[in-house]
Amino acid sequence: MSKQPYQWGKQKTQKLLKIDFIRFGFVGVIGFLVTLGLKLTVFRSLQTYTALFLSSEGGMISNFIFHEKWTYNSADHRSKSLWKKFFHFQLSSLSGVLIVTVVSGIAISHFHLSTLLGLVIAAAIAMFWNFFWTKYFIFKGTAPVILMDPENTVPLAKK
Repeated sequence: MSKQPYQWGKQKTQKLLKIDFIRFGFVGVIGFLVTLGLKLTVFRSLQTYTALFLSSEGGMISNFIFHEKWTYNSADHRSKSLWKKFFHFQLSSLSGVLIVTVVSGIAISHFHLSTLLGLVIAAAIAMFWNFFWTKYFIFKGTAPVILMDPENTVPLAKK
C-alpha cells in the first residue's frame, strides 16, 4: 500500500493549518488596531489597567466576529450556537486579555515603554496562546472529508 495518499492528506492538513494561522494573525492585527485605537482615544482618560482591559475587550469582540465569519470557515462548526461559541470565546480569551492587560501594563507603568510597544509585546505573547484555544476548542468543527480520511478520497497509484 502506498503512503502517497496519506502524505497528500498530511500536506493538505498542514496547508490549512498555515492558512488558519495566517488568517488568525491578520485578524489579530485588526484586533490589535482596535485595541490600540480604543486605548488612545475612547479610554485614554481612564486609569492604565482599566483602559487596557476595556480596550482589549473591544479588540477581542472584533476578533470573535472575524474568526466566526472568516478565519475558521474551513470547518463546519455550526453544531455550537453563536452565543455558546461567544461565551466560550470570552472564557478562553479572558486569559489572553489578562496577558495583554498585565504584560502591557507592566511594560508601560514600570518599564516606561510606549503604549504601542507595550501592547506589541503583550499581543505577541497572547497570540500563540489564543490561536490554540480558538483553533482546537472554540471553532473546532468537522474537518472536510479529504482531511479526515485522505486514503479513501484519492485513488491509490498502481505499482
